[in-house]
Amino acid sequence: MSPGAPDPLQPLVDAQRAGGPTPSLVDLGGLGHLLQDTATLLNHDELPTLVALMCADHTAIQDDQARAFLLTAAEVPQDPLRLEGVITSLLGCPEAVHELGDDLADIWLDASRSHTDLLGGIALEGTARVVLAGAAAEYGLLDRLRRLNQELARIDDDYALRTVRVAGAVAEHFDSPAPGLLLSQLVERDDVSEDAAFELGMLALRQALHTNDADRARPLLLEARRHLSDAHQDEERPDAAAFGAAIDAILAFSAGAPLPDDARSQLDEAVLELRLNLLGLPPGWRTPRLDTLTAWQHLLDTLTRAQHADRPGAWLHAAAVISDLVDVYTAHRTLDLFAPSSTPANLQPGPVVPAATHGLHSLLAPRVEATLLAHEGGLALLDEWLEELVEDPGRDQDPTTTLVREQAARLRQALDTGGGASSPKPDRPAAQLAGLGLSAADTERLQNLLADVPELSERIAAMLASRQAALPVDEVPIVATAFRDTHRQLQEQCPDGYVGQFAADVDRMVLHLLRFVDLRLSETQKYGGQARAYLRQLKKDEDKPREAELGRDLRDFLRGQGLRVRMEETNIGGGRVDIAWQPHTELITLELKRDWTDSSWDAYAKAYGPQAISYQVAGPPVNFLVVLDLTPKPHGLAAIPACIQVRTLPGPADDPRPRTLIMVRVQGNKRDPSDV
Repeated sequence: MSPGAPDPLQPLVDAQRAGGPTPSLVDLGGLGHLLQDTATLLNHDELPTLVALMCADHTAIQDDQARAFLLTAAEVPQDPLRLEGVITSLLGCPEAVHELGDDLADIWLDASRSHTDLLGGIALEGTARVVLAGAAAEYGLLDRLRRLNQELARIDDDYALRTVRVAGAVAEHFDSPAPGLLLSQLVERDDVSEDAAFELGMLALRQALHTNDADRARPLLLEARRHLSDAHQDEERPDAAAFGAAIDAILAFSAGAPLPDDARSQLDEAVLELRLNLLGLPPGWRTPRLDTLTAWQHLLDTLTRAQHADRPGAWLHAAAVISDLVDVYTAHRTLDLFAPSSTPANLQPGPVVPAATHGLHSLLAPRVEATLLAHEGGLALLDEWLEELVEDPGRDQDPTTTLVREQAARLRQALDTGGGASSPKPDRPAAQLAGLGLSAADTERLQNLLADVPELSERIAAMLASRQAALPVDEVPIVATAFRDTHRQLQEQCPDGYVGQFAADVDRMVLHLLRFVDLRLSETQKYGGQARAYLRQLKKDEDKPREAELGRDLRDFLRGQGLRVRMEETNIGGGRVDIAWQPHTELITLELKRDWTDSSWDAYAKAYGPQAISYQVAGPPVNFLVVLDLTPKPHGLAAIPACIQVRTLPGPADDPRPRTLIMVRVQGNKRDPSDV
């Protein structure tokens, strides 16, 4: 706009200032008049409002010049607030999304590639919303998410936060590994780690309750609970607490245990906090997921009522008991526990039919069936209940009554064939009881005592797994994830099993070492003074730091965590070990090395593994190797999961017993991020 020229949107500006009604396109002089000076309009602060006015005008959407202007308006803003406003205006008009969807998706995808800041994140989010509305194909978006896996170091935290939201939403609607892989990478980024952990938890929860494989439902549900626990470490994600409490209730009911006393209160408090946080705010595009929490509250109420069937005297009110049990049995068809897919822009929203959550049914149905079979006359009472429903099927005008009748009939058929089938027994039940913290001998004795009551053994194992999944590990989600992965590898690889006090002590050392790696990885150059000068970036031909420098720093750190470790301990396996720790009966050893040639795990295992495993000649065959990595790092530092690995190696001197080696990499020769 040239100096002194009138502002074509002045009536709109005046109305905004005065709080009056928004003028129409006619009030602004008409579409043809406005589009005579598009340069002024595209640079105007009120561009988002003008876009909304044009989208609301059917004739504008059909006008070629107006359509070209709208596409240009979607592309030009270099101010994040203005771009987000334009996107909101365009996506608020179903007709505009339908007519311009493919073009908008292409424009915003290009912007997400060319910008590495908040602008790029907003553009990526706009693309996802168009795709999820069914107005554009998903292939370009999925390809962008795949490529972002290699570009995460380039984007800033604002972009990363939007990427988390997009990946979580896309993972809910498309069967592609790209969003999940991207979220697994983003959980390593401190500023978005909790949000990424939450999205991973919701993805695992959705997979658990929608799977047709009953054997996969419980492990996925436990995985979801672990992610949600990580997301709520700082108590800043009440939604994680809400869904976590719901999972606790499902796991408890399926294990035949009483529902946790605080599950419902935790869910209610989290829902209230969410409602208060959102009070007065316009709904966001991810808000519908939170709206489903009402259904989760209803599910908890249903489970609570149904578990009362086990109480003395409950069957005096048999009709109510049967009704509650049937409600649980049919919950997978009558409750919509997940936000539905977005309605395509070219269709009018119709009645929503809950998608069947077969995984939920596989978890809850066995207890319902077992309860009815265990009660004398349970089948006859169910028959009477079904007869009453058949006599007056529409008495309550409930649209789900047909579903309830259908599922109740299936329940009756299942009971005729025996019903109450429990899930398969675990392959290593003793390992499942390791959560009790007993010695290997005591665990075996307990397992033998439970041999005659396998259903009780299975119930205890399920309860322990549920409790373990809900327990916090570390306030840094990526540390918690790396710890769980390492723990799983140890359970799979340890030749003598991974149970008892020794396993608990090794777990404790693993967690402390991961925290040590995290702190030294994040630390700014020279922050730790001379004590941590061994991590410095090395100059050409400079003397390499020695293992003793790493050893002193690690010793001081571990002692600061309450571990009474000793350095240079002699008479261990015929030699001297760098760091030794004996919290209980068994000794745990840490061999320290430095390496500046090859930082691969294969190289570490080959060069240093034989010495590291030789110290354990009498105790459990598990040892630690901690390597100071002094190799050049032109592309930056590796994340925490890449700094630990478990290997099983052949025993030394023809010993038939294999050894398990936990290798930890501490990255030295660090470059500043600005030098990468």
